[in-house]
Formats: sequence, structure tokens, C-alpha cells
Amino acid sequence: MGPSFPSVQSFYSREISTAAEKDEESQSTPRKPGDGFTEEELADAVDPLRRKWDPEREYDECSIDNLIPGPKAVTFVGRIANLSTIHGSTQKQPKAAGWHYLILKDDTAAISIKLYFSSGQYPLKLGQLLSIWTIFISDAAKANTTAIQGVLACANLFPGRVTSDHVMIHTNSATDSICRTPLTYQRGRPLQGLITLDSYLGSGGHDGVVGVKILVCVKSIGPKKRISKKTGGECDLAEVMLFDNTGDIRWTLWGETIESAKDWQPGKTILLISNPGYRVEAHSQKGSIGVQQATMVDVDPEFPDAEWLRKFAVGVTKKESLCVEFPGDVFNEDVIDGAEYGVNRIMFRLAEIDDWVRNNPSHSFTGHVNITIMEMSLVKLRTRGMLLCNECCGVPIYANELEIPCKNCSKSLKLYLNPKIIGMLIDETGCITPGKLLWSERAWEQLLGRTVKEVTEMTNEEIRWLEQRMMFMRMHLVFGWEESVGRLAILGMRA
Repeated sequence: MGPSFPSVQSFYSREISTAAEKDEESQSTPRKPGDGFTEEELADAVDPLRRKWDPEREYDECSIDNLIPGPKAVTFVGRIANLSTIHGSTQKQPKAAGWHYLILKDDTAAISIKLYFSSGQYPLKLGQLLSIWTIFISDAAKANTTAIQGVLACANLFPGRVTSDHVMIHTNSATDSICRTPLTYQRGRPLQGLITLDSYLGSGGHDGVVGVKILVCVKSIGPKKRISKKTGGECDLAEVMLFDNTGDIRWTLWGETIESAKDWQPGKTILLISNPGYRVEAHSQKGSIGVQQATMVDVDPEFPDAEWLRKFAVGVTKKESLCVEFPGDVFNEDVIDGAEYGVNRIMFRLAEIDDWVRNNPSHSFTGHVNITIMEMSLVKLRTRGMLLCNECCGVPIYANELEIPCKNCSKSLKLYLNPKIIGMLIDETGCITPGKLLWSERAWEQLLGRTVKEVTEMTNEEIRWLEQRMMFMRMHLVFGWEESVGRLAILGMRA
């Protein structure tokens, strides 16, 4: 047996750190929060929409009517037809900060979804197209929810904590034509349950009728308001006016559904509302409608009745619109110069203009007309604060200033002289009622003898003097007609 040599460790004594040294070491070394999770994993839990979706399993793509209750990895698409948000946790999901209640529909059926969120809520709107990935579908008949016509399945999603759940919000315009057909619609047949607003309001269509549907167009969108609730706290609301060819009604939006209305265009956006909630109001004989749990809203549906209403709404909107912005792209400087100083200058009478427009509205032409001003409202509109006007969100806006923000969307608007400043105009064959003409800025300056800005800066006495001077004045107006404009455009004036 050979001699033993001492190890290296025997030459060095083991150092034992004191408690004070441990505290000092922990304070000098910063600790990153996260309980062992990386920053990317934490960000995915907080904002699941930014999470890279690379699932390990395969998901079967199917339509909503083919969803079978039970454990199965499926993916489907649909548009949001109902939306409400509730803040707070539940026993099933104690880590959730709240959830969205959704009704998602495609062209075949609808499904109700509870979409949980851990911190911030999802930027959802009515009519948005969503893609859903989940591994379990429940039977709506066995869920503890109110039975909704057309909804046969339901699902609970928590993408922030369940890695097998995922949701995608489509914002690409290429998907605009997907899932636009109403439920139960059959080509060549009327949509079942569809009634007019007159039947819904006046003939008892709102009184307990199951499956009733109303097809309406957005008329105007009111500003967001904050009111105090009877139970305490405050809430936001906005009022949207809806109409069809038989009447109109007010729709009150609450909370997160107000954001949906910001994308709607008055006179263009069509809504198909199934099972709307009806509310009797003391100050209105018509009452108002709202969104309840069984309500489904199709935004811009595609079927023949919707196309007909869209064309009807365009005509009504053009007829009732203030039409104060002059179409400079149609009547440019070359057209105006040709109408005033060209070779083919034709003098019309009002009856002849009416015949030309009615017999051949697609034919564009310019000419001159000699008329007399019978009425002026310059003083009255200035006193009421309606000297200038414009339209935004389907609501007319009046002021005595050149620019003013919209109360609904806060967009800065350029205001134009109110066309009703000029009252009735007549000649030997007919008359033009107030507000039916489109005046160019050049024509206003020639008529009033000053710019629009100078008109707003005039005193009350100067306004009164100008109105009296123009009363019963006879003059030549240079006009133009274009079918796309829909009204006579005044290009200039010659006294």
C-alpha cells in the first residue's frame, strides 16, 4: 500500500457566509419578477393576440353547424353578432379579470362563446370576423344559459392561460365577403321572420314574437354620453337612429358596443337585427330597441333585401342631406369657364331645366337662368347660430364659425355657408325652394360681395343691411347638372 497524499481541499478551510452577507448579496443582485417565466411568456399571457400561434396538434376546420359537443380539436370562423363584457372572476376561472360574452355566426349556424381575459379586454366590435381554435365544444342545451334560437353549441376560451385555445381578429379587407349571409336564408325565398319597422312598432311585432327580424339602415350616430346609474356608478351610452322605407327608431348602445358604431357610415351601413329588445319610453310613442342576450346583429348582410334597402337609403340620404360641400372634382375650373364664357351658352327657364333633368337625368349640361330672390334668411340664421353648417356621423352641425369639432368623433370640420340663407327663387315658369342648390365658394363671393370669412365677421347691423339690399334682386346664375351630384350646382353669378 503506497503512501497517501493530502488533497487540495485540505489546504483550504471552508468559508461559511453569515446571514448579513446573504442579505447584502440578495440586495446587490436584482431579481426579475415572473416566477421563473420568461418575458415573452409573460407578454403572451397578458396579450394573447400577440402570441405566436404554432400548435403541436392538428385542428379540424369545420363550419359552426358541424361542431359536435365533446373533446375535439377544431377551428372555425364567424362574425360577432352579440357582444357584452363582464369584469370579475368566477369559480371556474379565478385568474380571469373578466370575460366577453359573444355570439359568433357564420352562414350556417351560431355558437355562444365565453372569452376570458387576464388583464386587458379584447378590442372586439360587432361584425368583426374571428377565427377560433379550441379543443372542447359544449352542448348549449346543457349549459346554464338562456336558450337562444339558432345557437346549438357553446365554448369557453382562455387564450391567456390555456395554450390549446387561440383567437384571431381579422382586419384584412380580403375577408370582407366571408360570413355575410343571414341564418336560415334560402336563395330565391324571402327571409323568414323579416318585417318592416312599421309592422314591428305599430302592428305588435315587438310584443312577444319569437324570431322577429328587422332590416334597417343607419341614419345618424349620436355622441357618447356618460350617465349615473340608479344602483350607483356611471356608464356610457350612445344613441343611433335607424330607418327603413316605412319609419325610423332609436337604438341605444351601451359600454363596449359604442366602439362598433364608429365604423358605421350613415346612409350606407345596413343592419339585420334578430330578436331585438324593445323598451317603452314615456317621452316617445315609438319606444326604442336595444341588444339583449338573444339578440343577433348582422352588419352589412348580403341578400337581395339588403341591397334594395341600401339603394333606397342612398336616394333618401341624398335628398335629405344638406349637400353643402361643392363637388369641385366634377365642376372644375375648365367646366366653369366653359359655362360662363364658352360658345354654347344657353339661357334656360326653371321649367325647362326640370324637363331636361326628368327626361334624361344622365345627360350632363350647363347653362344660365335668370331668377329673382323672394326670400332671405341671413339675419335669422345668424341669430340662431346656424349661419354655417356641415354634416358628420349623419348629424347636421351648425355654427357661426368656419371650423368646429364633431361632438361624436371629435373630427375637425370645415363649415360652409348654409344654403338656406337664400330663400325661394322664382322666374316666370317656376320656383326653387330654400336649400336645394349647391353653391360654390366662388358663387357665394360673387353673390354676397365678400368672402365667407368676412361674412362671419360682420356685425348684426351689417348683416341686416346686406339682407335688405339683396331682397327682390334679379340676377343671372350659371349652373351645372350632373347625375352623380343630384342637385343643381351654382357655378357663378352675373348680375
